[in-house]
Amino acid sequence: MSFKLTFEPMQEVIDCSPSETILEAARRNRIRISSSCGGHGTCMSCAVQITGGAMAAANQADIDVFSDRRLGEGWRRACITRPEGDCIISVPARSTAAPVRTQVEGNMGKSAELVGFKPDVQIIHFELEEPSIEDGRSDETRLRDALEKDHPEACETFDAALLKSFAVDLRKWKWAGWIASKDGEVIAAGSKECRVFGMAVDLGTTNMSGFLVDMMTGETLAAEGMENPQTAYGADLITYASHIRRNPETAEILQELAVEALNQLADDLCEAVGATAKDIVEITIAGNTMMHHLLLGLPVTQLAMSPFISAYSDSLDLKARDLNINVAEGGHVHLLPNIAGFVGGDHVASLLASEFHETRPVIIMDIGTNTELSLVVGDEISSVSCPSGPAFEGGNISFGMRAAAGAIEAVRIKGGDVQIQTIGDETAVGICGSGVMDVVAQLHLAGVCNERGRLQKDHPRVKAIGKNLIFVLADEEQTGGQEISFSQDDLRAVQLAKAAIRAATDLLLQHTGYAERDLAQVIIAGAFGSYIDIDSALAIGLLPDLPYNRFAQVGNAAGDGAKFALLSNEQRQAAKDIARRSNYIELASDTAFMKVFGSRINFAKQRPIKSVA
Repeated sequence: MSFKLTFEPMQEVIDCSPSETILEAARRNRIRISSSCGGHGTCMSCAVQITGGAMAAANQADIDVFSDRRLGEGWRRACITRPEGDCIISVPARSTAAPVRTQVEGNMGKSAELVGFKPDVQIIHFELEEPSIEDGRSDETRLRDALEKDHPEACETFDAALLKSFAVDLRKWKWAGWIASKDGEVIAAGSKECRVFGMAVDLGTTNMSGFLVDMMTGETLAAEGMENPQTAYGADLITYASHIRRNPETAEILQELAVEALNQLADDLCEAVGATAKDIVEITIAGNTMMHHLLLGLPVTQLAMSPFISAYSDSLDLKARDLNINVAEGGHVHLLPNIAGFVGGDHVASLLASEFHETRPVIIMDIGTNTELSLVVGDEISSVSCPSGPAFEGGNISFGMRAAAGAIEAVRIKGGDVQIQTIGDETAVGICGSGVMDVVAQLHLAGVCNERGRLQKDHPRVKAIGKNLIFVLADEEQTGGQEISFSQDDLRAVQLAKAAIRAATDLLLQHTGYAERDLAQVIIAGAFGSYIDIDSALAIGLLPDLPYNRFAQVGNAAGDGAKFALLSNEQRQAAKDIARRSNYIELASDTAFMKVFGSRINFAKQRPIKSVA
């Protein structure tokens, strides 16, 4: 027996067994419903509304968080609700809205022009003599002989899959074209008219970005960002590992989702320039350690438990077809090296893209579900990471969402008046990461919450829903339907995230013998870091107490680093050197962490500092 579930507004009809939750059935059919906690019932991101058919009874966990009115309207959390018959399910806009502010480009100091163009894969043009009765050399020998003088090591071996079509193609191309050679192996070939590309990818936990590069000139032809579809199984690394511990087959699903996304990214980038993904001969990928392991099908359970040991940390080259990535037959994938723990190839790529001119220490941080920080002084690099959770990206927040149209991105509170700004000036449907940062800062600065983060009941916008206090950001009249609020639990989630990041910063400084005042600069990388208001970040105590001009927001540095590794073999070797010489500090073994973490949970009386010093 199964039930028919109709999802609106996408008008998808699927089967659901009585043993499945709404979220499980949706995942199985690739229907997107946000699930920041991965389906553990600890957040509100998967809230849906049953608008027709059999109304599932509300369980106690939903009774505790939804008002009586919303329960009566059919609101349930998809991860803990099992349908009791055929029904119609409305998925809120904050779950289905496509991100419009996925950061793609970076603006680090190092430019592609300075990096130069000397890729690991060589593109070599050829013109061959046609065979004859007098000249019976094989096609492969004919190519070797033609390139012997200028490229003697280019054709030592041939990819087996390429050879299946090479003879036919040579004759079709009238004996002229190009080959792609990597480490003496011919991995791809094409006619004189055919273009050839490489793709660089920043494979993030929540976002992915890709760059299409002309492998004959080094020019970047297209760039695109998209949501990582793995987020259907959670918004943080530990949640993924938890899923896999309980259901080992989840690892295979997560790998399939990553591969599907990479293939989609390749198709979209090539379509933008009138090409196909079969024209891509190499992909460089920078991802954190968990993303790296999931893509390769490596075990991850040991990675999520102390002492957090990765299965493999060095850079790695393999055939794209071994991962079911649909590019050129012999195309390669190069994964940048990890440092240790959760400090992975994405952070190595950010460091690679950086150009440090200061003799004083500089911190580069990538704030996300897992935050990585490195302190750089000359050639010395010290790195730490901390699990900061998805709150700063809108995850585990009652009305949190991606940076899509209608997301509240900025907030100002003046007395009882709340001013909100949404992406695209659309009607508010939820709150994205920069809005989360803003609302917490404003609640603190306006005295709506105290220094311990407790909402004050005497404010006209604060009201009780069951045992939980909420602050109303937009009422039903403003949204045309559902009230949007920020709860006491939301506030606490942000406090815990900022305390983890600040404690990691404090201990990184402590371990390296520096104080905050010694820092020449704090570089904030990544999609979230691109859009946060530094004033708000300072106000809640997320960042070191430094003059405003010592902070730099640099966008997708990891994407830049992945592209540099595609453009230049020297940069690829530099990435390996960065990983080797980085001193990784495991904060889980630092007995001071919990004490420092606890001291950073509350809000200080600090205000944003804009003076120049």
